[in-house]
Amino acid sequence: MTRICPHGLAAVAVALLLSAGCDKSGKDKMVAVSGTVTLDGQPMKDGEISFSTPGEPPQLLPIKDGAFRGEVKGGKRRVEIRAYKEGVAAGGMYKNGEMAPPKQNYIPDKYNNSSQLTADVTPGGQNQFKFEVTSR
Repeated sequence: MTRICPHGLAAVAVALLLSAGCDKSGKDKMVAVSGTVTLDGQPMKDGEISFSTPGEPPQLLPIKDGAFRGEVKGGKRRVEIRAYKEGVAAGGMYKNGEMAPPKQNYIPDKYNNSSQLTADVTPGGQNQFKFEVTSR
């Protein structure tokens, strides 16, 4: 005769309850997104776009020739846009034994560190976004 341990039964019950309570809103599901980014009315040549929410690391997608495409978690996301150029080398920055200038973001702070841009990423939705950035 097989005997079931009461502690094992309790563990199974807890596991079932936790799985039943999983988030059904799609916030943790990866969702395909795509879109365009213009800089001063022209497609942004190269850059990156990030989708984030407080308490989680941002999800970065490359921007190439004004377009981005990839997967991010669903839900309302804060959007940040950056593009880089070579900066002035500061002491101690080395790459392969030679001085390497750091990358500097040339997109205004209002589109990244102080961004108010958002995207509502919805499972099953179109999730195509357009962002217009200016250099001032």
